[in-house]
Amino acid sequence: MEKMLQKMMKAYPLFIVMGVMIVVISLIIGIINSGNANAYYAVDKVTRETSLVWANTRAGFESSVIWLPYFKFLGLAMILGGITMALGGIAGKLQNLGKELMASVPEGARVAIPERPRSVMLMRMFMMLGMVIIIAGFVVALSTAGVAADIYSNTVADLDAAASGSALLQDIARVHSAESWLEAFKFVGLAFLFLGIINGLSTIVWALQYQKQAIPEVVQKLPAASVPNPVTNTVAPATGD
Repeated sequence: MEKMLQKMMKAYPLFIVMGVMIVVISLIIGIINSGNANAYYAVDKVTRETSLVWANTRAGFESSVIWLPYFKFLGLAMILGGITMALGGIAGKLQNLGKELMASVPEGARVAIPERPRSVMLMRMFMMLGMVIIIAGFVVALSTAGVAADIYSNTVADLDAAASGSALLQDIARVHSAESWLEAFKFVGLAFLFLGIINGLSTIVWALQYQKQAIPEVVQKLPAASVPNPVTNTVAPATGD
């Protein structure tokens, strides 16, 4: 499990690039939908509300209002996840440097390496939880958008004429109900991703603080002959009696 997580951490550039690509694709789709909406509302009211062709046009851009924001947030989540992975990689390298430092000095001068802080586990947990929330919300948003597309493919006259309790009105209620909680749900996922980044930064701070405290202590414990000269960058020769 640990090796798999380490490999995943090294793939952070791929996550960031994919996230940027999703955001750019979302922008392109948004521009296309903007043109379709402009064309729809440029037509007179009677034509657009009675024509099935214009109803299908409306179905396209109205349904995208539901799933496109989640698609953009998915790209943003991948970027933030990549940042978290990069921070985890930096923290891991700092920890390895500390171990290599302790292995390179005499045993009597070594300082105990503390256990990894809880922030390492929290960083991974929050990142994965945030990604799962965003992906789950995106799947629900796609399903809801499909229902919305079916609704708006009807003319406005058909929608106004729908009887109480009809399947059409039930679908409309389902879409509006889902929209209400989906709007806040994506921000919950985003909050968890930011918590992952915060814990990644705190892990780096922990590793730096350990090295800051450990290195002077190691230097104090080293024999005088083993302490490097800061001016000449050489080790002072041992002196005999």
